[in-house]
Amino acid sequence: MKPCFGYIRVSTIRQGDGASLEAQKDAIACFASQNNLEIIEWFEEKETASKTGRPIFERMMAALRASEAEGLVMHKIDRCARNYTDWSRLDEIVRLGVKIYSAADGLDFDTRGGRLLADIQMALAADYSRNLSQEVKKGIYGRLKHGIYPFRAPIGYLDTGGGNPKAIDPIKAPLIKQLFKLYLTRDYSLASLTTEMRRRGLNGFNGQPITKRRIETVLGNPYYCGKMRVCGRLYPGEHKPLISAAVFRRIQAIKKARYGKKTTRHNFLYRGLFRCAGCQGMLTGEHQKGHVYYRCHTSGCPAKTIREDQLETSVTGKLRAVEIAKADRAKISKGIQQWLFHDGTKEIEKSLRLRIGEARSRQERLTDLLVDGAIDQTAYNLRKENLEFELQQLREELDAVENNRAQREDFELLLDLASDLAELYAVSPPPEKRRLIRNCLKDRTIVDGCVKATAEDWLVELPAFGKRKQHRLLDSRTISEMATAAWELVAE
Repeated sequence: MKPCFGYIRVSTIRQGDGASLEAQKDAIACFASQNNLEIIEWFEEKETASKTGRPIFERMMAALRASEAEGLVMHKIDRCARNYTDWSRLDEIVRLGVKIYSAADGLDFDTRGGRLLADIQMALAADYSRNLSQEVKKGIYGRLKHGIYPFRAPIGYLDTGGGNPKAIDPIKAPLIKQLFKLYLTRDYSLASLTTEMRRRGLNGFNGQPITKRRIETVLGNPYYCGKMRVCGRLYPGEHKPLISAAVFRRIQAIKKARYGKKTTRHNFLYRGLFRCAGCQGMLTGEHQKGHVYYRCHTSGCPAKTIREDQLETSVTGKLRAVEIAKADRAKISKGIQQWLFHDGTKEIEKSLRLRIGEARSRQERLTDLLVDGAIDQTAYNLRKENLEFELQQLREELDAVENNRAQREDFELLLDLASDLAELYAVSPPPEKRRLIRNCLKDRTIVDGCVKATAEDWLVELPAFGKRKQHRLLDSRTISEMATAAWELVAE
């Protein structure tokens, strides 16, 4: 009996769970027994044959070139090759004296007519793969254009069947929102965020523990703000977003280190928050004699060292100095409501519409730059994606203004927080203390052991509502952004 290899294949792992592989194996075994052939080794593959590089196929070809078998029995031509490169390699081993048999077709590779029929079947198999690929791509892009994501639902969403938008996962979606908000605090590296989300109960696919790579993928996936990125292009999605475009853009900026360092070796409360007034160097913390001290490490700088408890006392005093006086709260609240439901909304809406028009104009100019050859395709795609995110953010803000969604409640919260900054700081855990400092104080420096800082713009602008003054922030910062700053002062 002639020793031969038996090769069986399906295109996907899912197909491997069916009866196809066993049916191929039975047909080959039957063919071998009828033709005095002995199958000395089986090679089973679960890979598409339309592309080269199948690992099992490569191992089998190497063994045939090494004369470990005298023949190869396949079920059909298309089970062994669907591309001309692999087909030519089979022709090479035929030239080396290896016999090839097709169990289902009964083709004789030793005759001219048998080889011709085999070549024709190979051509048909290759054409079938190309046509199938085109039809699949057509279906995928058709769904994308209708806002339907044609692939597996990302973590936080559930599949609802082909042709339907993904549904929000009631268990994982709240955890995904927490993931984004924790990363926004800049108090977590990817590794520490992974540990924290595991502790909170977030799992990956199939109940597996969430990994650092999966966390990074989630943070960079625009699907969560309503966009679908496929092959470098963005498509608007019909699914409900978990975060706003503004939040997603800030996440990407943090990932690119635009807002400073995200990680540190030591978990000091005031790390990266204060600079030396003399040299503008960042103060760093260190343990000394059971206490934490912050000092400037610039050579020759005479700045004094300040202990953490003394710094905390000074921070509390500064927050108390910039918070809104409770006596002015009612007047400010009344001024906000008058402005919110009269001139303010119109001004914001006009400003947003102008900014949307400017963004669209930039998109048109960007296309002209690409056509004129002033920028390459890579730069065009990057700028186009940034503009699409900017437009989505502006539309979200315009929707909020037009629908007047929860603005009264947002400003009431804003006033509540602004009136009790020192008390809120005293009872907050360290991550919220750091967030509160960043959102309330700017130009933060240490002079002679004392905190020097000025109030953030939103704290300066709030009292103006009670005095009916012109609000300078309207040109650069909208009501919704001010409300967002308020929500970020409190923990989830």
